[in-house]
Amino acid sequence: MLRKSFSLCLILIIFLGLLFFNACAPNPNDGTQSKRDKKLQEVGGFLGGTEGLRVSLVDGAPPKVIQDSGLTPFSFIVTLENAGESDVGPDTDNPTVFARLTGIMYRNFDLREQDVVKRLDAKLASASRNFEGTILPGEINFISFDDLTYLPDVFDSIALTIRGEVCYDYENIATVKFCMKKDVLESWEDASICTLSGDKPVGNSGGPIHVTRVEEAPINRNMIQLNFVIEHLGTGVFFSRDERNMMMDMCWFDELNPEIYALEVFIEPIQENTYSIECMRLDNHLAGGGAHGKIKMFMGAPLTLTCFLTNEAGPDVRVYEDLLNVRLRYRYGEFIEAPILIQSHP
Repeated sequence: MLRKSFSLCLILIIFLGLLFFNACAPNPNDGTQSKRDKKLQEVGGFLGGTEGLRVSLVDGAPPKVIQDSGLTPFSFIVTLENAGESDVGPDTDNPTVFARLTGIMYRNFDLREQDVVKRLDAKLASASRNFEGTILPGEINFISFDDLTYLPDVFDSIALTIRGEVCYDYENIATVKFCMKKDVLESWEDASICTLSGDKPVGNSGGPIHVTRVEEAPINRNMIQLNFVIEHLGTGVFFSRDERNMMMDMCWFDELNPEIYALEVFIEPIQENTYSIECMRLDNHLAGGGAHGKIKMFMGAPLTLTCFLTNEAGPDVRVYEDLLNVRLRYRYGEFIEAPILIQSHP
């Protein structure tokens, strides 16, 4: 009897001990973050997001039904809202913004080739945050194709699809933290400041192409390696900028287009004339210690860009963090479609 009572007491003590352990264990969902998570928080104070220009159509333009024989004039109106964080349009670093009509026989709608392409003639300011922290939406404008009519006679109703293609220059800025030390050996005392190995904090401005990951590794006391993962997160297609082309030749959604899935990359330290950067795939140097060049992303898939950053004078502080900016410069294309029913006139 005494042995049985002792066993029951032992089981009860073990059960109560397990309850106490679970109550004291940290809850992964209680909102607390590990030191590593805090170190990987985004930097730069950007609004973020994966959109550049938000493209839509004005309701009723075009209408869903028209008549043939030129009896129903109508408009096709494209709405452009700057949802990202780069200004576009005239007198900006991203001047090219235009729309064009495709998917139809131009002469059937009394159009010539020069009529189906229109450039945005006003600046579109980006979304921003004011000094109080309030987010201000980007500006909105329109590109309108007016006085469209369907000229031929039809014997029965036919359905067509009109596509509006939008092509615009855009760019993203990513801010990255990196670590420099006089001693390449890691120590727990320095971990609260930074470490030479592992993922680094990165923040991205709003736009469709981001630097989604940065990894650092030490090479020697003056040099580190940085691997930048560049990724397309938008719904359109990106191209390199070629100002030699006419608007009818820009942003063609064709795998044979030599400009498709290409962009320019600029990597610049915040501190000028302190570091030098050498990057695989980037063949040009920037004044102050940066590097830039054009890269091609196979079928738009993520790409890892490897760079080596050297502190030319050697670290004058034993351990510290510094910043660099990555600018991604490209041309972006997307389209929107509208079905339209053409009815025979009485």
